[in-house]
Amino acid sequence: MRRALALFLCGAAFVTVSVVSGFSRTLYAQGDGGYKLVANWPHLPAGMYFGLKEPPPPPAERDAQAAARRASGRASGGGGGNNNAMGPTNQPGISGLAIDQHDRIYVFNRGVKPVMVFDRDGNLILAGADQPINGKTINPSWQHSGGVDWEGNVYVIERDAHRIVKLSPKLDKFLMQLGTTNEKGNDPTHLNLPSGIAILHNGNMIVTDGYGNNRVILFDKTGKFIKQVGKGAGGPTDKGTGPGEWNLPHKLAVDADENLYIIDREGHRLEVFDKNLNYIREIRNDWNPWDVNISRKGTDGIGWIADHKDERVLKFDLKTGKLLAIWGKQGWGPGEFDWVHGIVVDSKGAVYAADTYGQRIQKFVRSGAGGSTQP
Repeated sequence: MRRALALFLCGAAFVTVSVVSGFSRTLYAQGDGGYKLVANWPHLPAGMYFGLKEPPPPPAERDAQAAARRASGRASGGGGGNNNAMGPTNQPGISGLAIDQHDRIYVFNRGVKPVMVFDRDGNLILAGADQPINGKTINPSWQHSGGVDWEGNVYVIERDAHRIVKLSPKLDKFLMQLGTTNEKGNDPTHLNLPSGIAILHNGNMIVTDGYGNNRVILFDKTGKFIKQVGKGAGGPTDKGTGPGEWNLPHKLAVDADENLYIIDREGHRLEVFDKNLNYIREIRNDWNPWDVNISRKGTDGIGWIADHKDERVLKFDLKTGKLLAIWGKQGWGPGEFDWVHGIVVDSKGAVYAADTYGQRIQKFVRSGAGGSTQP
């Protein structure tokens, strides 16, 4: 795990950027980005929790365990190989976030309640998706984020079951499924370890069929396959670095013009497409993006990245890739992150960032914007 030392300053981080051939080279003095942490957010009712009831080991202990496993593998002749792109198995905590036009925050939880919904003040207003859905109960261990459409319907990505299920706004009715339950494939009716979803105003869905297929798919609102973008038929070997090619398409965000900002996770870039999945350009920076978000309105030209490279939150300009605010480092303290895997921003500009191993979501507001801060 890479580590970053965060120097917390008073006020915004100082950032200078030069853009060369679309790549933003960033030098900065890292601070709090001009944002402060809201204390005691959210308010979990008694008996409710994110991830595992007993938290996982802290970073140093996990690193030591991983090193021991690698050493054991080498000693047994296994070579000690490790796919860092996939990470360790059984990652607990929060797999992702979504937000609707009413600023309700949807937490996709690898815990007893796969979906938990909070208002902006941190009150839990709904929890569920733990019932049998289309003949199968969601396995929270490998639920991989999800989304919410403009009508309030909720989409849950059950990664290892190779499916995405659409539920009613109250999480009580099954409406539709993309992919075939427990069957992986690369044809129009199968997925292979899907990772992200975005839903357009007209109901069309864009799915990052990421871990297994290295492709991005456009479906219509009924679930009919329209097109895909990828190097080949879709598969683990179909990795590429060119336009419309992928090395693990992960998650995505949509702006006001319904342009799509899609993470090429191990390519360390965003690829930008229009709403019909036509390639426009790419954005590169010194990051390993795991999630990206743009405000629901999407007109301010600002995006947000959950950066696994240094366990940070990054605010960036959608046109240039210039970093505008930066904060965080690996850890479990206030404003720190442990495998930051989800990020959203509400209509007031507050930022919500969630961890897997950290098993928490933290809310940040602009300094001087009101609300209490952590000491």
